Amino acid sequence: MKRVWVAVLTACLAAVFAAGAGGEEKVRLILKSARQASVYYAFAVGQAGAIMEGAPDVEVTIEESPGSMVNVKESRIRENFVFTSPTTLISSARQGKGDFSEGGYEKIRSLWPLPGIIMHWVVREDSGIKDLKELAGQRFIPGGAGSAGVKVTETVFDALGIKDKVTLVLIDLNEGVQAVKNNRAIGFATSSSVPAGMISEIAATMPIRLLGLEDVAYEKISGQYSRRVIPAGTYSGVDYDVNTIGQIVGAYATLDVSEDVVYKITRAFWENRPVWEKTHPAMKLIQLEDVNLLKAPVHPGALRYYREIGFEVKEYKE
Repeated sequence: MKRVWVAVLTACLAAVFAAGAGGEEKVRLILKSARQASVYYAFAVGQAGAIMEGAPDVEVTIEESPGSMVNVKESRIRENFVFTSPTTLISSARQGKGDFSEGGYEKIRSLWPLPGIIMHWVVREDSGIKDLKELAGQRFIPGGAGSAGVKVTETVFDALGIKDKVTLVLIDLNEGVQAVKNNRAIGFATSSSVPAGMISEIAATMPIRLLGLEDVAYEKISGQYSRRVIPAGTYSGVDYDVNTIGQIVGAYATLDVSEDVVYKITRAFWENRPVWEKTHPAMKLIQLEDVNLLKAPVHPGALRYYREIGFEVKEYKE
C-alpha cells in the first residue's frame, strides 16, 4: 500500500513539474500529515494531488509527522504550512489550554474536513483481557508519541480510573505491532479511519481483541467525543461490533498563508474530488457540510470559495 501512495505522489509531482515548464514561479506549500504507514498519509497524497491538479502554480510537499500534536505545535513557526488535526486539539490550541498553554495559535483557520479518527484499542487475544479496565497493571502503548491518540487514550483511562495504574509505553507507533508481537506491551492504541492499516496488519498475523468503551464510561467524556462503532468483520478474527469513540479531523492553515493561495487550493481540492477519492475508501465519506464543524473560523481564502459556490459558512464562536 505504501508503494501505491508513493507512486501516486510521484505521478502528481511529475504532473506539476510538467505544468510549470513555462517558467511560472510556483507557490510552495508544506502539507504536514502523519506517518507514511498511516491512512492519513494516504489522505495527504490525495489532497496534494487534487491541489496540484487544479492549481498548477502551487507545489505541495507532503511531510511526515509523528502526530497531530506536532502538526499543531509547528503551525506557530512554519511558513506556507498546511496541516491536519482533530478538532479537539485545534480548539484547545486556539484557547491556549492544556498542552498549548504557551499560546500563539489564534491565527489557525480551517480549510476543509477529512475523514475522522476512530479509536482502536487492541490487545493480544492470548492476554485474556476483554475490558479496558483490565489494562490496569499492564504495559500499553497509548498511541504514537506526539499523536492525538495518546491524549484520547489518557482521557479515557482517566475516566475509567486507571490512568495511574497502566504503564504507558511512549514509542513511535511504527514500532507498535512488533512491540505487541514480542510481548514488550500487551497492546496498543491507534487513532485512525476504518480500516486502520496497523490493525489489519497485526490481525493478519496473530489473534487479537479490540476493546470497546462501555456506555457508563462514555457518558463521562461524551462532551468531547462522538460515539462510533467498528462493525463486526472489519478485521480478521474480530467477529463482533466494537463500541468506541471518534473525532472530526480537518485540514488547517494560518492567516500567514495568503487569501489568494488558500482560495486556489480550496477550489482545487473540491473541484478535483475524484483525485482524492481514489486514495482511500474513507475519503468518499467527506461532506462539504462538515466545514462548519472544524472548531476554527474558516480561512478568508476558503471562505471566498465557499461563498462563490453558494455554501453557507456559519459564524464560528469559541
